[in-house]
Amino acid sequence: MALEFLSPAWLFSLLAIPIVWWGVRRRRDLLHRVLRTAALIALTCALAQPVWWDAKGAPHHVLVLDESASAAGSKSESVHGALSAWLRGLEGDARTSLVRFGESPTDTIVEGVEAFDDETFVAGTCGEALELAAARIPARARGSITLVTDGLARARDWGRATQALTARGVPVHTVRLDALEQDVRPVRLEPVGEWRVGEEARLVVDVVGRSNDLALVLESADGELARLDGVSVDGRGRFELSFEPAVAGFIEMLLRVEVADGADAHPGNENLVGVFAIQDPLRVLYLGGRQAGGAVQLAQLVGSGFRMFEGPAAESTVLDAASYDLVVLDDCAAESLPTGTQEELRDAVLGGATGLFMSGGQAAFGPGGYADGALADVLPVESVQKEEKRDPSTSLVVVIDTSGSMGGERVQLAKEVARLAVGRLLPHDKVGIVEFYGAKRWAAPLQPASNRIELQRALNRMDAGGGTVILPAIEEAFYGLQNVQTRYKHVLVLTDGGVERGAFEPLIRRMADKGITVSTVLIGGAAHSEFLVNIANWGKGRFYSVPDRFSLPEIILKQPTTTKLPAYRPGVHPVEASGPDRWWGDVERDQLPPLAGYVESKARDEAEVLMRTVEGGHPMLATWRTGLGRATAFMTEPTGAGTESWSEWSGYGPLLAHVLASTAADNRAEWSYRLEREGHRARLTATRRVPTDAQPRGLFLRDDEFTEVSFEERADGLQEATWAFDADEALFVLAGREGDERRLAASPRSDRAPELNVDPARALDLTRLSAATGGLELRPEGVASFVPPAGPTTAALGRTRLAPLALLLALACYLADIVHRRRPRVLAR
Repeated sequence: MALEFLSPAWLFSLLAIPIVWWGVRRRRDLLHRVLRTAALIALTCALAQPVWWDAKGAPHHVLVLDESASAAGSKSESVHGALSAWLRGLEGDARTSLVRFGESPTDTIVEGVEAFDDETFVAGTCGEALELAAARIPARARGSITLVTDGLARARDWGRATQALTARGVPVHTVRLDALEQDVRPVRLEPVGEWRVGEEARLVVDVVGRSNDLALVLESADGELARLDGVSVDGRGRFELSFEPAVAGFIEMLLRVEVADGADAHPGNENLVGVFAIQDPLRVLYLGGRQAGGAVQLAQLVGSGFRMFEGPAAESTVLDAASYDLVVLDDCAAESLPTGTQEELRDAVLGGATGLFMSGGQAAFGPGGYADGALADVLPVESVQKEEKRDPSTSLVVVIDTSGSMGGERVQLAKEVARLAVGRLLPHDKVGIVEFYGAKRWAAPLQPASNRIELQRALNRMDAGGGTVILPAIEEAFYGLQNVQTRYKHVLVLTDGGVERGAFEPLIRRMADKGITVSTVLIGGAAHSEFLVNIANWGKGRFYSVPDRFSLPEIILKQPTTTKLPAYRPGVHPVEASGPDRWWGDVERDQLPPLAGYVESKARDEAEVLMRTVEGGHPMLATWRTGLGRATAFMTEPTGAGTESWSEWSGYGPLLAHVLASTAADNRAEWSYRLEREGHRARLTATRRVPTDAQPRGLFLRDDEFTEVSFEERADGLQEATWAFDADEALFVLAGREGDERRLAASPRSDRAPELNVDPARALDLTRLSAATGGLELRPEGVASFVPPAGPTTAALGRTRLAPLALLLALACYLADIVHRRRPRVLAR
């Protein structure tokens, strides 16, 4: 029993009672105050609408009985008797109901079923049965629910019923039936990622029970797809089967657990059927240059998981990269792609609309002109351009005037200048010395500059004397240099300027045309000689003036050059694997064949290097996330000379296919889709991935025709489509823009597990259910002596409204007060 106020806020009016005691005129009239106070209290209670709940009604007890196939094997005669005793032990006035659930009705296990006030069968789940049981207990009535089950519920839908029972205070007592722990059965088929034609499709299989030497067989209508022998399960096991889909579309597969004779405790549930979607091959745009037939060769190498499209003409500026899963730049020079095309490709990769795979040799990366282009920052490698400083070979003939006019310090000064000039040469250069003193002769024939001792001796032997005849000496130097194979050829004339006249200009110009430069040095005397200046001009050389030993010049005979070395390095280059295993899959990575050439580069700090050269550690295969997309660099030709030694390696094709698939865009669609089903309803949820004006699109298959569904917006970027669909039929859906749909599939009744293949890990936790609702957990043998509590004592079958009585009492008090105040008074003397 309980008293309850329906409008308790009126009770605050009782705070006005002190006014009655101190506000009345007859302060000595105690009865008047009491009557006024009683009237106010009664009126306030009437306004608060008091209700008296009567809890003396008969309790309601509901027995929920699991008659599913999984629980049928655990019902013994002892359970039958215990439940019958429970029924007979209930209170005499208790109302009883029986709710049975399962796939199909069976003979009840409770004797005297006619003793129940009503009986109901639910061809559904445990959650539906609990909701029906709750409806059998009237609101505010005392009652309880006793659930007899093994907990292997087909669907986890008991949450709503549990919350409602907890809020009402109705206890759920549970009787746990023994589950068949030894029974070997598959309980879950889960695909790993999306399945695609030509790629390895992996299926995770969960098996429960206890047995040794099992075999897992995966089959389709076309025959056996995969098999795993020698499987042992001790309670629970997770295994993986794989196969390669050959055709895109929808596929129904059966997983069969082969158990040795006599080892299965419950035959008949060794099979589990699932329906799965297989996506189309990846769309790959191939842009090549130097490799003839590269697209065809690459397609043959990576297999049927990729559909190759040849790129547009070189002059085309429209690439439409976003319509492909992957773009391959294979030895394609940057000059063949307009700047606008490169920028389009860069933006598509950064936006996640496509992936980029660049490969090649002499027309890719730095050698191909990408070092400073629009794609440079997208690639996971930086171009390396090494330079070589070269000192070109030079042949020098020193023509020294040893005539009489060079006597004294002048000849010594000429020798010193000659020594400085010879000292600037390297061992691979050549030097000769010709002196003239009226006649001419080779003081030192042309020889390597490394013979410094012989050259010094030749200079030391010279002395001044004779006439000045220079033209024959220059001619001798010219003839001596004609057959010398060096990069530069130079004649250095050292004289005091007092030379004869002759046909110098034609000779000197002829020498210049032959690539022989002529420089002149004025020794001592005047600071300028117009004749020597002209010879230097005609010979494309330089003029130097050496008046004394303090003015020795720096003779410039050659200019060292810096040459860019080619980044492509041919030869035999051993390589080694690196990076995480997920990039290698099942490919053996311990012994990789050497490569025949590669482009030297430097990996960026954030890049993953999957393969590198043994010598130098240069990246051979590198990848990284850039923006929302991914770019991968393969530093050689995938089908050219660089990988010729890999043509016999069985792991090359699978490795390259795995890398290409991992580089492709994760999902180019503007919307991502999720397919669910609940009973006879199907739900397709679309979530916007990128800003777009495009609307989601979905079609479902019914009667061999696809029907488009209608989406409704649930929130910004979230739309949902629902439609009725037979729960016993497989559900096939195409989602996405036309021509680029994604396949989705759901098995029949995928929201409910097959009765004999319920996963124990997803079973109903009976202990928690009893604790949450205030019930008790029992074993079958304790049911016979169990009298279920009927819920809280505050529950009631009916109510009595006390407001009219309170209002009548208020009126009576008010009238009594009036009579009291009108009664004659006796005046005191």
